[in-house]
Amino acid sequence: MSPAQAAERRASHQRVFTNAALVGVLSTAAKLAGAAKVMVTARYIGAGDQLDAFVIAFLLPAFFTEIVAGSFSASFIPAFIRVRSDQGEAAARMFARTGLALVVGAMLAVGVLLAMGGPWLLPLLGSSFSAEKLRITTDLFLALILWLPLSGCIASWRAVLNAHNAFALAAAAPLTTPLATIVFLYAGANRWNVFTLCWGTLAGVAAETLILGWGVHRLGIPILPAWRGWTPEMSAIRGQYLPLLAGTMFAALCPLIDQAVAGSLGSGSVSALAYGTKLSSVLAAISATAIAMAVLPEFSRLAAQHDWSHLRHTVRVHSAVIVGLALPAVGAIIWLSGPIVRTFYQGGAFDASAARVVTTVQQFALLQVPFAILFVAAGRLAVAISESAVMIRASLLTVGATVVGDLILSRTMGIAGIPLADALAHAIAIASLVYFLYRREPRLFVSRTNR
Repeated sequence: MSPAQAAERRASHQRVFTNAALVGVLSTAAKLAGAAKVMVTARYIGAGDQLDAFVIAFLLPAFFTEIVAGSFSASFIPAFIRVRSDQGEAAARMFARTGLALVVGAMLAVGVLLAMGGPWLLPLLGSSFSAEKLRITTDLFLALILWLPLSGCIASWRAVLNAHNAFALAAAAPLTTPLATIVFLYAGANRWNVFTLCWGTLAGVAAETLILGWGVHRLGIPILPAWRGWTPEMSAIRGQYLPLLAGTMFAALCPLIDQAVAGSLGSGSVSALAYGTKLSSVLAAISATAIAMAVLPEFSRLAAQHDWSHLRHTVRVHSAVIVGLALPAVGAIIWLSGPIVRTFYQGGAFDASAARVVTTVQQFALLQVPFAILFVAAGRLAVAISESAVMIRASLLTVGATVVGDLILSRTMGIAGIPLADALAHAIAIASLVYFLYRREPRLFVSRTNR
């Protein structure tokens, strides 16, 4: 390797790590606000039937927000940049409005379908709920459906901001939802009880939408949707988006399966799982968001140049860094799980018995964090080389492993068996995805001369 090539590789790694650090810091702030919201929720709502109802009502809107709107950004950003480069700013502005129309229209359609299917879906998710508990769940669910079209705007406008390297605003805007929920809990928990969480969530999402819309407007891009039909550029997005959507949909079934199994274990089980998996979800989300945002442009650039040697080196370096940082951090947090749960949750309606159960759940849930981060990085590699279809097969294996693991381990270990099953499923997911990528593009792992 020449000195120039070595310098380019060092610059590439530094660029990725700098971008990841920026997104990571801002995402951490948002997640810390989310953790504060959970603490305040524990004080005012506790771990019982009221929170069980909200968790189940929240599942489906969050699920479709993640898979339908959340999958849009990864396929939209590369296409938007190509349009802006090849056709100019005017075409890029129109392309952004077309993309907005697509994702908002999809979320509106999903909202209508969920409103119609709620009476059949909610009893399945809360199979042990009483009639009154199910009624509260349904009321919360119908209100939270208002979140869906707003999430389409958020996904589209966040992608546009990231394409313009406006990472700070896009990463900081999610602060609004936990902060608004905390304000609502302090102001109205005694009056509205669990519905306070619903109104706080909707107010925060609305504020995030306004902030991102303001940011996009400042870039000179209209914030009103305009559908131009299936242009070649939109068709290119569809080619990447649909496999990503399907893969994300199957992967996102795992939390639904977990909550459904927990719902069959008795009162308080859903809440214990929600509290116990919160920390692992936060850690995985912060790290995965930072890695995903930083590595996708770099992976895409190297794949477009067919620089397989540099791409192999980049993948190995970032994988080693992920494992080297994640394993000791996770080990330390597992060791400290008891004090963490008692410090942040115990008190008020959250008693010592609940703290012991949540501690065990949290320790097992943390095992999945390194695997989850690696899976996201490998998924972005698949997108970069236009092989996002492999995500479908890897995700299907993950769902199957989750179902089998949840059913077996929850019966032998109780609620703690569910997060342990998730950790095993995530290990299977990353192993299968790496295998499928190797089969489709061996040059990602070995040079032709070494084969």
